[in-house]
Amino acid sequence: MEKIDKIKKVKDSVEIFVNENVDSISGFIIQSELDHIINTGTSIMCTKWNIGYEGGSFVQAVVNNDLSKAVGSADGVNIKALKLYCLMMYNMTRV
Repeated sequence: MEKIDKIKKVKDSVEIFVNENVDSISGFIIQSELDHIINTGTSIMCTKWNIGYEGGSFVQAVVNNDLSKAVGSADGVNIKALKLYCLMMYNMTRV
């Protein structure tokens, strides 16, 4: 399977997980923020599973379980989704 196909498969799984667990996101979110969360979640899972590309500093901090660095490098949307990302990392099975 090509790298792009693997990333697409991860993104599809992340989107399902996010939609099923949207209540774990803190506060009110709009569709563009949900899209950002799905893209960041895809980067987190691809980084964790060594698929495609490594994420940036926030993604690396989440994958490395470095709460202080994750909080310090999170943007306004990702700070709301930290709990979701942790749930996702420990509950999604590799695709």
